[in-house]
Amino acid sequence: MFRIRILETIAVDVLKGINGMVGNYGIAIIIVTILMRALIFPLTLKQEQSMKKMRDSQPEIDKIKERYKDNPQKMNEEVMKFYRENNINPMGGCLPILIQMPIFVALYYAFSGSAIPNDATFLWFNLKKPDELFKIGSFAVNLLPILNTGVTYIQQKIMSDATKGQETNNTMQSMLYTMPIMMLVLFYNMPSGVTLYYLVSGILSVIQQHIILKGRSNNG
Repeated sequence: MFRIRILETIAVDVLKGINGMVGNYGIAIIIVTILMRALIFPLTLKQEQSMKKMRDSQPEIDKIKERYKDNPQKMNEEVMKFYRENNINPMGGCLPILIQMPIFVALYYAFSGSAIPNDATFLWFNLKKPDELFKIGSFAVNLLPILNTGVTYIQQKIMSDATKGQETNNTMQSMLYTMPIMMLVLFYNMPSGVTLYYLVSGILSVIQQHIILKGRSNNG
């Protein structure tokens, strides 16, 4: 996984600093995750604004594509001309995501590395091990990955319901079930500090999605 050491160092320093104030690494992880989500929320709004421009311009783009369907080169030229004239960046919806990814990766390594002591605990679990709420025979029931799976499903459901276009909806419907299953498998035996981070981040993401979609409906 791609790593940016300076961001990891900053994340570790912030985590340790907050732990020094609150006295618990689990609470520190939650606070750092909230701060991170607050920090990138403007980028999320910028992403939504860019995607809204793309949605609003789609009828005109479709007309251009229909008009020049027999001349692909001319069609591409006219589409790019339309984007320039209307100040639309077709990659604008992707750039905020690319900016956010190094932050997510840095926090992942900060929470899974040596920054958190081996004896650090939160609620019923050790942050360096799977949370293991209880066991059924030799099988450990880890609650945090299960909750994370549920939150992932809600995220995918919100995105699926908000997406227009049959082709995109088919893709989103597929992701609605495959993504939560992938998250369950991926996180089930991970250290609970990492899973706690992704769970809190997912919950905050759902709240952000609700705010953005509410604003979208209010704006028509």
